[in-house]
Amino acid sequence: MVTRIGGLASGMDIDALVNKLMTAERSPLNKLLQNKQRYEWQRDAYRDVNKKLKAFDTYIADNFVVKNLNSKTASSSNSDLVSAVATSKAGGTLSIEGVSQLAEAARITGGQINATGSTQMSKLASGPITLKAPNGKEIEIDITPDMTVNDFVEQVNKKNAGVTAVFENGRFSFTAKDTGKGKIEITGNVADMNISGQDMSKEGKNAIFQINGIATERSSNTFSFNGYNITLKSKFNESTTQIGFNEAAQENLTNAKTNLEDLYNKLATKYRVTFNIGDNYDTQFNAIMNEIETETTSRQAKVDSAKSALDTSRNVPSAAVQALSDDAKKFINSLSEKQKVALAAKDFSKDSLEDLGLTQEQMDTFQALSKDDKAAIDALSKEELTQTAGKVYDALSADTKKALLSSKSLAELKADTTLSQADQDILAHLTEEDYKAIKDVGTKTGELALANTELADANSDKANLTGMKNTYDDAKNTVDNAAQPPADTVTTTPVKLTSTTNVDEMMDKIKEFVNTYNGLIKDFKDQTTQTKYRDYAPLTPEQKESMKENEIKLWEEKAKSGLLRSDSLLRNGLSKMRSLVYEPVPGLEDSKFNTLFSIGITTTKNYNDGGTLEIDEKKLRKALEEDPDAVANLFRNDSGKEKDVTKDGKVVDTRGYLANLRSSMKEFEVSIEQKAGRSSMTDSQYTLGKNLRDVDTRISTWQDKLKNVEARYWKQFTAMEQAINKANQQSSQLMKG
Repeated sequence: MVTRIGGLASGMDIDALVNKLMTAERSPLNKLLQNKQRYEWQRDAYRDVNKKLKAFDTYIADNFVVKNLNSKTASSSNSDLVSAVATSKAGGTLSIEGVSQLAEAARITGGQINATGSTQMSKLASGPITLKAPNGKEIEIDITPDMTVNDFVEQVNKKNAGVTAVFENGRFSFTAKDTGKGKIEITGNVADMNISGQDMSKEGKNAIFQINGIATERSSNTFSFNGYNITLKSKFNESTTQIGFNEAAQENLTNAKTNLEDLYNKLATKYRVTFNIGDNYDTQFNAIMNEIETETTSRQAKVDSAKSALDTSRNVPSAAVQALSDDAKKFINSLSEKQKVALAAKDFSKDSLEDLGLTQEQMDTFQALSKDDKAAIDALSKEELTQTAGKVYDALSADTKKALLSSKSLAELKADTTLSQADQDILAHLTEEDYKAIKDVGTKTGELALANTELADANSDKANLTGMKNTYDDAKNTVDNAAQPPADTVTTTPVKLTSTTNVDEMMDKIKEFVNTYNGLIKDFKDQTTQTKYRDYAPLTPEQKESMKENEIKLWEEKAKSGLLRSDSLLRNGLSKMRSLVYEPVPGLEDSKFNTLFSIGITTTKNYNDGGTLEIDEKKLRKALEEDPDAVANLFRNDSGKEKDVTKDGKVVDTRGYLANLRSSMKEFEVSIEQKAGRSSMTDSQYTLGKNLRDVDTRISTWQDKLKNVEARYWKQFTAMEQAINKANQQSSQLMKG
């Protein structure tokens, strides 16, 4: 450390002199610091561009991907009976000719009991109580000693099992949350709850209606049909609707019965089942299912055996490894694939095995090997150590695998010039023992495939049998429980449901998109044409000390201006986005509207606007009124694919303009990230980051250099002061003499 002596002898302000000298010396460092600041500002400016691109992408996703552009309005000729809401896919006219039954939820309404909400449940029930909703959901509630009736009701409602419980005026009530066929089942010791009476349980009902001449049913009064969300509000034309439904149900039952009998006869022959005279459908079902289950068990065992045999066959090592002693093979088999590769690279005469990561047991096994065993292992190549019959078999082409199962010998296969070069290279290194093992893998692979096919066939028969029987049971249950047409009925004209496109709303959405797009384009265009004030360099810390806060702010506004002026990344990104306006959307070549230009959306004539869009509202409205679906497909083609193959073999994105725009924006973002990175990236992963690291290194070097320069100045001035002080002392001595 340099001893610093001020200007006591010379009378000079050494501190001020050194500071002035260092100000000049610090000039190169200040330029580096200014360069660093410019890089950081430029990085932040680029990242701000990406933030705006992502914000615009989110806007598109929220307003055009999640929601539909095509807005439609539904109208009902009698909304008191049937109402509807149109989705973007609504089309055509629907006619609801009648509703004979509205959907209802299943319910159990208990009888009167001597209890209140604070009564202990243990006085009314014991053990666990199970509640099963019509939708199949099931819950179990334990009755604890301190549980009250109110606690029990709360537990049921909290379980979210499709059943709502109520206790009021000394009576329990359990109601299914969803409407539709089925009943609520409550099991357990619940006798004192008084909920088990025959008249207390009410089954749920499906809505029965006739639509466009077809009698059908739904589990809810609100459902979707042909793009309409329909709500049935009241019954009407009940008699004719119920008659139509009953007739359709009877036809369904007849068809289900025919299909079931045909399947029974087919499976009975296949699985050698004999029916007795008078056997009903349930008895026949059980007889066939028992045989299928037995066969499935047998075939599963065959699959398991074939799989085990194949695993053993695939794990057969190379002939070279098989030729080793049992002790040597035990050591080799204990190694992992990675350890075998590393072992092959070792020369036992001079290399240690410590870096192989062997366990103590493995090391002990190796040390116990004879000298001959170690030499034999040392002589093995990587291919010989790692080879198994399964790996070689997998590496061969399909044609060569077929040849393996023929009567061809290894020599004949090696001489077959029609095989690929890769297969020839594999075969060239095989011994007869290897070839035999690989052929065995092929044979056992075929045996496993056959066993799996036979098992899949039995499982398919089981699924078909169960499905067909359930279809018959459902059809029979519908007929057996079908209501009789009522004598009294509300007769009225059918309810017509129609939809119309909301052109004004679509216009507003498109105009909002164009305005948002233009805001983004104008922002980027302004940045590429922003004035650059070269005389306003970033301020150094010393310069900021002598300036007011407002002066610093105004200065830095000038210094930051033009950071992205004429930037090639922004210009290229804007150019690609602009070109999409005039490019046809792949996949919509047959549509009259396959470009934004065709519906009246173009870029402005003034090139200085940077590609902002303008709308010919008359042309756009005409297109929307003429074919709103085609316009919607232009923006978002739901039937398109991200990677679709055209007739001429090209792979293109056929999802619509917005998907292509988002892809272009994504490429834009990636190019900026390569230049300016993102917050989660390190400086070494992007260009400006590397520049910043380089500048930091140079700054550190200059800071060390300036410390040495400053120390040198102080050393020189200290020497001067010491010389002056010594001269003064000598002069003083002479004067005294």
